[in-house]
Amino acid sequence: MGKKIHPIFFRLGKSSYYHSFWFINKKKYFFFLKIDILIREIIKKNFFFINIIDIDIIISNFLKLNIYFNDLLKIENFVFFMDPIILEISKILKKNIIINFILEENVNSKSLSYLIINQINNKSSLKRIIKKEILKLLNKFNGCKIQISGRLEGVDIARKEWYLFGSIPLHTIRNNIDYYFNETITQYGILGIKIWIFKKKYETKT
Repeated sequence: MGKKIHPIFFRLGKSSYYHSFWFINKKKYFFFLKIDILIREIIKKNFFFINIIDIDIIISNFLKLNIYFNDLLKIENFVFFMDPIILEISKILKKNIIINFILEENVNSKSLSYLIINQINNKSSLKRIIKKEILKLLNKFNGCKIQISGRLEGVDIARKEWYLFGSIPLHTIRNNIDYYFNETITQYGILGIKIWIFKKKYETKT
């Protein structure tokens, strides 16, 4: 079961939480779902230069956006993009808008996937890339699994390689597993990257 379902979806309400908080009746559900998707696309389009980890969308009497990022040096650049973003969102949903920027210093699967992609684009060896990036972050998690598939290093036949560091308890719902899938285009084709991170072991209360 652990390998046949999305690890985050499998743990919703237990060790992972929802990033969309709003409730609406059945007739308007499709409209609000479309708004949710459009708001995420607007934020990612305007903040393309920053690695955004997650976006929380809370819709009630007002619209509240929590934007999680891990690059403190680029926080000043947010100010120049605030007005066009607010104007674009207000055209879709006419509510008062509150935007919070939250610094997430913990390692996550999304930022790790982009680090690996940047190294792959620099034409470095895959094993060397993964060992280098994992050794930097080894103290911040209990386990990590990286799977890369495609025409690795220009080989004619596509293959799949995976690397495991520590343990990844996919079947235990109580354990917090962070998962992300990413793709990159190389001169030999598309490479798919899947990353699982086991952040912290579950501790039972006595």
